[in-house]
Amino acid sequence: MLEMVVQPGGTGPKAQVPGYRVAGKTGTSHKVEGGIYVNRYVASFVGFAPASDPRLVIAVMIDEPSAGSYYGGDVAAPVFSRVMAGGLRELGVAPDAPQPPLQALTVKPPLIREGT
Repeated sequence: MLEMVVQPGGTGPKAQVPGYRVAGKTGTSHKVEGGIYVNRYVASFVGFAPASDPRLVIAVMIDEPSAGSYYGGDVAAPVFSRVMAGGLRELGVAPDAPQPPLQALTVKPPLIREGT
């Protein structure tokens, strides 16, 4: 289920790490002051990789994102991706993402006529 979060159509595809299966959860929290919701947020992404045999868990929390979007999938997920990629590389963790299937190639040979 948590792997679906980082797939296209999920809330955190920006957390993907090329070559690795990643699983995680996005979060967007509306801040409260004096019992009232204010127009400030905390964006988060918590995930692990490789999903098939986890070696690292990383939590990214961004308090009051300054510009643009405040959603965890937009703000925290890309940070997670960069940090996780570096950590996996530093630890020498082998990729676990399945290779995309090869596409069948259909070739139509040229028509050869006898005597030409």
